[in-house]
Amino acid sequence: MIRSLALALAACAVSPAIARAEPLAAESPRIPEPMVFDLLRPLGARAGEREVNVLTVRPLSRGTTDWAPELEYAYADGQSFELELPFEDGRLTQVKVALQGTFGTGAGGRWIHGWQYIGQVERGSATVRNSLLYISGYRFDARWSMLSMAGLRQVGIRQIGPTSLLLNHSVFYDLDPETVLGCEFNLRQDIAGDDRTRALVIPQIHRRLSELTSLQAGLGIEFQTNRDPGLVAAMRLIREF
Repeated sequence: MIRSLALALAACAVSPAIARAEPLAAESPRIPEPMVFDLLRPLGARAGEREVNVLTVRPLSRGTTDWAPELEYAYADGQSFELELPFEDGRLTQVKVALQGTFGTGAGGRWIHGWQYIGQVERGSATVRNSLLYISGYRFDARWSMLSMAGLRQVGIRQIGPTSLLLNHSVFYDLDPETVLGCEFNLRQDIAGDDRTRALVIPQIHRRLSELTSLQAGLGIEFQTNRDPGLVAAMRLIREF
């Protein structure tokens, strides 16, 4: 069932690409970012945009809290960089560096697409993970929009380890100029190596608190191979400057 859904979401991610792509427009469609699997600034970000944020994720069935401060910077139009330091409670677990680029827009300025690379180094074991994803966002009208990501994560450099399919599909509704409602679906499916599945469905609310500060929060359900489904709470505090 989950694998069939994964194929459907992958199709959603690439289907808008049938439209004719154009260079990055002066006014790109602004589409909300998923809370848990976020972007490095929105696609189409302008040079000089900067952001710091902190994501906190807590499975309610266990005691540990995962949290990560992030720094995001658009060093050129449509091109962004991120440094992230994930913690588990008070212990730094890894270092993440990411790059993101925007290919262009299409469908009369309603569609935008790009790519994202994520490099992760586990602290202690020095295990390296590399992820590459295609990103596609579409704005249906003034209120409804969606964002999809599809790609692969591979473990190791000299010796290739497990490979996983990564999918994210999010749907958003702009309730008012300061509030966005959304539902995010994340899937990691091992396709080479361990045959494990991890999926998260998390409804969320995004609220702008001031011109430069916003808060996102959600409560969802996580599914993992050989584990019972469990509730997960998440929150992200964002400051632009």
